[in-house]
Amino acid sequence: MLPASTIQRATSFSAGDRLFLGLLSAGAVALSLRGIYHYGYIGQDFLVHLRLIQAFPRVPWSILYVQTTPPALYGLGSLIRTHVAPTHFLEAIALAFLAANAAGLWVFYHLLWGSIANWQLRYSAAAFATFVPFRVIHSVVIAADAFTLPLFALIALFTVRLFRNPASLASWAGLSLCLTAGMVCKYSFFGLLPAVLLVLAVAVALRLPRGRRLRWGVVGFVALAVPAEVFLLEMGESSIVGGTLTDLVWLKKGEPAIMGWRDVLLLKRSDLGLLSAPEYFRDRIFAVGKYSYPGLLHIASVTDVMNLFQPPPATIPTDWGHRAQEPFLRTRSARSQALQVWSVRACLVFSALAVAGTLFFAARCALAVVRRAPLLTDCAAVLLALAAGFYCPVFFALTRVNDPYEGGYWLPRLVLPALLVFFSLGFAALDGLCQALARSRGAPRALMNLFAAYTMAACLLFVGFLW
Repeated sequence: MLPASTIQRATSFSAGDRLFLGLLSAGAVALSLRGIYHYGYIGQDFLVHLRLIQAFPRVPWSILYVQTTPPALYGLGSLIRTHVAPTHFLEAIALAFLAANAAGLWVFYHLLWGSIANWQLRYSAAAFATFVPFRVIHSVVIAADAFTLPLFALIALFTVRLFRNPASLASWAGLSLCLTAGMVCKYSFFGLLPAVLLVLAVAVALRLPRGRRLRWGVVGFVALAVPAEVFLLEMGESSIVGGTLTDLVWLKKGEPAIMGWRDVLLLKRSDLGLLSAPEYFRDRIFAVGKYSYPGLLHIASVTDVMNLFQPPPATIPTDWGHRAQEPFLRTRSARSQALQVWSVRACLVFSALAVAGTLFFAARCALAVVRRAPLLTDCAAVLLALAAGFYCPVFFALTRVNDPYEGGYWLPRLVLPALLVFFSLGFAALDGLCQALARSRGAPRALMNLFAAYTMAACLLFVGFLW
């Protein structure tokens, strides 16, 4: 049997940790509340979601499965509209999403603490994950993306527990329930099934005695079969009605790819234009082949690329009695534009670290399997596997969909929890480097303090243009 990893990090919060994380969480909530006040809940495909919320449950299920979003969004929205806030149900939905994401962040903090030992890097990673714009914005936008972080964090937590002790019926039940909820909230959660299966198959095979493997293997099979069956039923319904996800979105046989692998994997010289923080609509950054996928993903992660949190025009009422329910275009102030230019440039460091950290931990995972030795923490291993599982369906679809640019398949909201993990793995990789240097009596404490200050400055930039 493979024992539990001997390089675990303490995951409990000290009083100072709770104070710091509480301040981060309160700041993010305040930022999001102001975003809701400025109609930040009105995002992409808003009118489609609004009409289906208003029509649910009378809307035919065939119409629901034509969409790219499972019915949970419309069921929750209809419930709030009918029983909680019939007049201001949009704000109420956004507030419900905000509360769920604030709670999900605390679970994510716990997983970060299990992946990082250095307190400066823990605090830096937590602050970046809390205030990075794509997470803040899509914690309140009325779309299925707001479900993803809370559910992903819970699934990761249960998976970590099972990775350490596969003989826990309560954890298997919790994992199955969360995965099933994920399937009815956003289809991307199906990518977690093979990742969870792989991770927990290794745990059952290597961390249980021979006589208990079959019993808990059957329990695990049943637990994962339930969400898998729910997803297959949904795909069956979508296929019957010729839905977007199963039919309409894909290139026809023989049609050339619109976004090729060079666009997906390699930077372009034109990406230098992204350093001026262009806007989604005004500058049409979604034009076919204009920028590379990595460049688009970077700018949409660290700026308010669609201006969703920018103040509305003066002609749009902002008092509680006259709230808008229609999309409208916004413009950035000169100050906001300047801050976003600084953000897109300063955060190149974090994007580079995300790539390096993800590749580093992927190599460590592969080596750990070959050697049957724990070379990274359980939290880091599980987060990497689940993030890869969530990310792969969107990543490998980019060259096969018929409208990847204008359709917005490159936007970070589609892979929100996975991208948050990748950014965090950059901090975790620095932590590993710090630990190695400490063993050689060269721990760069001053450098870590400087990096923490740099991260906090980046977070202040985020707050500056989102507020």
